[in-house]
Amino acid sequence: MDHNEPRKPNQKRLSDLVDIKTLQEILDAFTTTTGLMANIVDGEGVSIFPRKGIKKCCKFCRIIYSLEGGKNRCQAAYKRAGKQAALFGEPYIFRCPSGLIEWAAPIVLGGEHVGTIICGQVLMWEPEEFFWIELRKMNQTLTDDFEELFEAVGELAIVTGNQVQASAYLLYVVANYIMKAGWENFEQSREFARQRTLYHAEIENHKSREEQADKSDRRSLLDEDEIIVQLQQNRKKAKAYLEGLISGLRYEAHQNLAQLRAKMTELLVVLSRVVNRIGLAMAPFLHINDQAIGQIYQTTSQENISVITSKAVDAYLEQLEAAAVKPENPNITLMTDYIDKHYPNNLTVEAIADAACLSPGYAGRIFKEQLGLPIMDYVLKVRIDKSKKLLLNPHYQIQAIAEKVGYGDAGYFTKVFRKFEGITPTQFRKIHKR
Repeated sequence: MDHNEPRKPNQKRLSDLVDIKTLQEILDAFTTTTGLMANIVDGEGVSIFPRKGIKKCCKFCRIIYSLEGGKNRCQAAYKRAGKQAALFGEPYIFRCPSGLIEWAAPIVLGGEHVGTIICGQVLMWEPEEFFWIELRKMNQTLTDDFEELFEAVGELAIVTGNQVQASAYLLYVVANYIMKAGWENFEQSREFARQRTLYHAEIENHKSREEQADKSDRRSLLDEDEIIVQLQQNRKKAKAYLEGLISGLRYEAHQNLAQLRAKMTELLVVLSRVVNRIGLAMAPFLHINDQAIGQIYQTTSQENISVITSKAVDAYLEQLEAAAVKPENPNITLMTDYIDKHYPNNLTVEAIADAACLSPGYAGRIFKEQLGLPIMDYVLKVRIDKSKKLLLNPHYQIQAIAEKVGYGDAGYFTKVFRKFEGITPTQFRKIHKR
């Protein structure tokens, strides 16, 4: 795969998120300290570093790469190993197609697997007669001259299983920490750009309105009654309206930092008054204001002030959604009770709907309207909640827990758990270890 190849929609490139030179320096230091080779590849198994990075490979791997088909075979193996590592959310130890021991540690950002750390090119035992036979068999499609390859085996490091696991975990933690920091900077830059776009669009809107209306007719942007009306819309529409207020207030501040701070503070105060008029508990909203207003007066960046206010608006909308609890339909209670009793079984929408004497279609519709998620997603949530309690007991193996909550396969259970919690069951257990 060529690095200049068009990217798929939403595909993240590591080079967009973090300084490649910094990663290279970390890997070089790791290699110098441990004697172990390390590389970072993208989702297709291709190194993110320049071609000269091949010199960092061991002699054995350089020979394999020089053979026709060798490079493609290695990249395909790295791609497969990266996917496995991402599936389980932790380092994955494997034997490469050429016979060496390597390990893959996933780099995951925003739930998306964006790359893999490949480390190793080692042996875990002294070569014996069977090893040489197997090595020849594994590489016979690449070459029939094994003298140089066998000679290169003598230069390979022999490491213990504990060394493999420790070094794999070290690289996994360090690289993901750096990537997370890079991703946060990337997201912030993108949000700044979005706020600038909204601001410039608002300038054009104001120019157009000013041409059509006398200044004396202008009203304040912050109309509490109108805000209440807009908050009764769905979240997307309410968010768009409030983002328009942020852009409009920024325009009215005319690039004056003190005025912008005052206007954004006024917006948050007005929102809190609106919430009070609606009749909701004020504590969570006042907490949002305290945090946001403090940050607004700490920064001198006008883009940053807009971003802080936008995040506060998001927090308001989340709290409003959480407060919008509807009276529970008795049919929903019948279905959730049935799920709570039978979640370890192979549940179906039909069986759950039948518990309330409803058709599957109607049951699914009212269930989602009431609880905000499909019936089978609720089943998954119940299973994950039950498994979290079991994970607190160190005597239960992951496979046993998977079976107790309705999964015959620990790998699939791990994938579902990670989707809901953002970490694997093993990581959850480590974090909550008593």
